[in-house]
Amino acid sequence: AGANPTPGQKATPAAKPPAKLAVAQAVPAPVGGPKLPNATSWVSAPVVNEPPPPLTGVRKALLIGINYFGTSAELRGCINDVHAMKRVLIDSGWRDTPETMMILTDDSRRPGSMPTKANILRGMEWLTRGAQPGDVLFFHYSGHGAQQLDPDFAEEDGMDETICPCDMTRAGQITDNQISKLLVESLPSGCRLTAVMDCCHSGTGMDLPFTLHGHRWQEDDNPHFTLGDVVMFSGCEDHATSADSSGYGKAGGAMTSAFVKVMQQGRGRLTYPALMRELDVAMRRGGFSQRPQLTSSQAFDTNRPFLLDDIHPNRNRMIGRQFRVRHKHPRRDFGNTGLGDMLMAGAAGYVALALAPDLIRGAAWGAESLVGGAGALFSGAEDGVEGAMKGIGDMFGGLFGGGE
Repeated sequence: AGANPTPGQKATPAAKPPAKLAVAQAVPAPVGGPKLPNATSWVSAPVVNEPPPPLTGVRKALLIGINYFGTSAELRGCINDVHAMKRVLIDSGWRDTPETMMILTDDSRRPGSMPTKANILRGMEWLTRGAQPGDVLFFHYSGHGAQQLDPDFAEEDGMDETICPCDMTRAGQITDNQISKLLVESLPSGCRLTAVMDCCHSGTGMDLPFTLHGHRWQEDDNPHFTLGDVVMFSGCEDHATSADSSGYGKAGGAMTSAFVKVMQQGRGRLTYPALMRELDVAMRRGGFSQRPQLTSSQAFDTNRPFLLDDIHPNRNRMIGRQFRVRHKHPRRDFGNTGLGDMLMAGAAGYVALALAPDLIRGAAWGAESLVGGAGALFSGAEDGVEGAMKGIGDMFGGLFGGGE
C-alpha cells in the first residue's frame, strides 16, 4: 500500500513489483555441427507455451521519420508518416508523454530529437528498457533502407539489411543485427512489440525467424529464435527497391499509409492473412509496386484477429541462432542516385571492415604454409621449395581471394 497522504496531498499508489523473469540455461553446441562464423549455442527456453500474461497497462512507442533535408537523397513524406502513426497509436490507447512516446524526426530543433545514429540506438534501448510480460511496445521507422555485406554469411541474400540515420555518411548505418539485439533479443516472453518498417530492403529488417506466406509460416534457413512476441510489417521484401523506377526510395510512405488506412477501417476485425491482403490492396491502389511482408518471432495461429495488444507467449523451445547454411555475398548496386552516392561515401571503410576477418584468416593460413615451407627448405627437405611456394600462393590467395 502507498504511504498515508497528508491533508491536501494525493495518495501515491504502491509500486508494482516487477515480474520474475526466467533465465535461459546454456547447453553445449552439438558436436560435429556446421563450422560457420559466430555460430552460437542453442539454449533451452525457460518458458514455453504458457498462457498469455495479463496486460500491465505499460505502452511505449518509438517513432522515427527522416526526410534527409538538403541532401541528394531527400525524401518528402517520412515526417508526415510519423504524425499519422502517432494519431493511430493515440486512438489505440497510447499516451503522448515523454515517458511513453519518443519521436525522432530531422525537422526537430532539439539535438536529442534528431534521428542520428546515436539517438536512434538510444531510443531503441529506451523502448525495451525494463520490459516485462504484459507490456505493449511499438516501433515505427520511415526513411531510407539499404544493405551491407553480411560478415557472418548467415543472411539468405548474403546481405545485412540496414536503416539510414540522418548522419549516416559520418556515423554509418544501423544493421538488422543491431536492431535485433536492442529490440528483439532483450524482450521476455509475454512482451509484445509491433514494428512497421517503411523503407526499402526491409523484409527481414529485424532478423525474425518466421515469414508469413498466405496462412502459413516459413522458417528462415538460419533462424534466430527469441522469447518475446515481435511482429514486423515491412514495406517490401529484402531484395525489393524502387531503383528501377524514377528514383531510389520512392516507396517511402507506402507501408505507413496502407497500415494507417487499414488500421482505421478494420481495427480488431481482420485476421493476419486478411490484414496482409488489405495492406496489399491499399498499396496497389496507391500506385506502389512493392508488396508488404509480415515476419514474426513466434509461429502463432494467424486466424486470430490482429490487435496491437494481443500477446502471443513464447512457442520456441530453443533460443538462439541456428546456422545451417553459409551464404555467399552477391553484388549490390544502389545505382547512380542520391542514396547511392551517400552510401558510397562510407562504403570503402565498411567493405574493409566486413572483409577483414576473411582477409586475416586467409593471410594467416598462407603465412603458416609459408613458414612451414621455408623451414623445410632450409632443412634440406625435398618438398621445401614446393611448400614455400604454396605458402606464398595461400597467403596472397587469402588476401585477395577472401579466404575460406
